[in-house]
Amino acid sequence: MNFVFKFLIVVLLLQKVYQQTNQILLGNMSSTATFLKTLSSRRTVYSLKPALPAGVTINNIQEVVETVVKQTPTAFNSQPNRAIILTGETHKKVWDAVVKNTPAGDAQKRPASERDTAYGTIIFFSDESITKKLQSDFAFYHDIFPVWAAEASGAAQISTWTALETLGLGANLQHYNAAIEAVLPEKIPKNWKIHSQLCFGSVDQAPAEKTFVENKVEIFN
Repeated sequence: MNFVFKFLIVVLLLQKVYQQTNQILLGNMSSTATFLKTLSSRRTVYSLKPALPAGVTINNIQEVVETVVKQTPTAFNSQPNRAIILTGETHKKVWDAVVKNTPAGDAQKRPASERDTAYGTIIFFSDESITKKLQSDFAFYHDIFPVWAAEASGAAQISTWTALETLGLGANLQHYNAAIEAVLPEKIPKNWKIHSQLCFGSVDQAPAEKTFVENKVEIFN
């Protein structure tokens, strides 16, 4: 009888362990599914309104950008990513300058739209002083460090873009780097290299359905 009792206890314990493990696995799968759904929902949205969704503040967006810049992996943990957020009159002033420095005609439509319909702009940079120091300290990798810095910036850009999607914001990525650089606030360090501008706001009109090129990922054992 004692043996049977112990056996039943073991069975019950194993059953409990199985249930807990199953719950953890299901929870992990659910988290993965949520992440992939969010990633898939991130789209290029050009039709914006210069407002934030209800309940979202500019401080929420600042927290997102700061966290992404801090947590994005970088070569040699060098952390060259930098970012600023433009809103209000500064946002309009910068994009108005881009419009004026763009050839008249259709080419002006996009920067004009960013000026008039986006709520704000996140500008992504790399601190070139860090990249140059790495080039000096590790000459073997001299030519690849700028590439790694650009890759780190790209990782920060897509992560920020995806995070803004979870806040209900629409966004689109622009690259008017030279025109933007000429009219940045004076306090921006000259050794910060511009990579892109992520313009954001409330969604006015959802983008058209996206089409895909199927690229199957094969597994080789």
